[in-house]
Amino acid sequence: MRNDFHPSTFAPPLVWARLVLQNRGVARPYWGKLARILAATVLATPLRLAERLLYSRQVARVSIHPSPLFLLGFARSGTTHLQNLMTRDPGYGYLTAFQMVLPTFSLVGRGWLQRLMEKGMGEQTRPMDEVRISMDAPQEEEVALANSSHRSFVHHLSFPRQGPRLFEKYVLMGADPDGERLTEKELRRWDRDWLGVLRKMTFHARGRPLLLRSTTHIGRVDHLLRLFPEAKFIHIVRNPYRVYPSLMHLYRTMLPLYRLDDYDWPEVEEFLTGAYSRMMRKYLEDRDLVPDGRLAEVRYEDLERDPMGELERLYAALGLPGWEEAKPRVEAYLRTLSGYRKNDFRIDRTVIDRVNDEWRFAVDAWNYRPPEDGA
Repeated sequence: MRNDFHPSTFAPPLVWARLVLQNRGVARPYWGKLARILAATVLATPLRLAERLLYSRQVARVSIHPSPLFLLGFARSGTTHLQNLMTRDPGYGYLTAFQMVLPTFSLVGRGWLQRLMEKGMGEQTRPMDEVRISMDAPQEEEVALANSSHRSFVHHLSFPRQGPRLFEKYVLMGADPDGERLTEKELRRWDRDWLGVLRKMTFHARGRPLLLRSTTHIGRVDHLLRLFPEAKFIHIVRNPYRVYPSLMHLYRTMLPLYRLDDYDWPEVEEFLTGAYSRMMRKYLEDRDLVPDGRLAEVRYEDLERDPMGELERLYAALGLPGWEEAKPRVEAYLRTLSGYRKNDFRIDRTVIDRVNDEWRFAVDAWNYRPPEDGA
């Protein structure tokens, strides 16, 4: 699997048909890419049908544990690192990369197809930060949703000009009175699609409570609470002056790989800057809805400095069981990270001024400062 493998290649053909129609087609330069995607997903149709025949009734009977643990955080804030640490705990089920890429036939593909994909991948890393990719690695369920349904913000990677519309509907869930609203029917269908992903995750996890991570969840805490009143949350926040250049690097890297439409970079930058503001402001409002003892926060910088101490604190704050069993597994995982070096972006005056103008409320909310000397 190459680094330019499209994340929604195996979304069902009907999903792709809806996306292309909503975008009013695909420009000529992207016809070849779209044809390769459609060929792959059409070839997978027999596997999709076999899964439906063999497992649909079993999955429909699955009960999702009523107290999932949601990991919240804006993109590039350390959610992947936190998830990798937390999934050392064997008491939780989580979405693997294999299940994320092939959610509609991950059960019939268990074992043989996963081994085949791993063999084809070789040694691969994520294009934006060189984090190693494996089929067993924990991943975001939002991408599995995008590979099952057209109702996901992830599809803005394919159609960047649709980003604002998809953001309003499937991140803020139509909550902004000035944005594009979700009808009750659309909301019920989103719930059905997303809970379908979670049921299959629970089936894979043999009924264990789910550890869920998606950068979109921070914009929909109120809706998550309506679906799971007993849910618990961990929010990870990172210095906004660090998030800004990392976020722009992410999109400068990802959009050229996955787009099926043209875009203007200044418009994308403006959209991303506004998305952070709106999602973080909404989170600051919504966190008051979470009952006491169900939400804990951690700064990425503290987790990086003292991962064992911070994780123990989070377990205690939320009353989570299993820390003693998870502890040696976390320590073993941390030893594997000794050679990894994360991206280091220089923070210049332009970045500082932009963050001060647009994201100052978040800087103040978590008591951050610009990095010294712009480093």
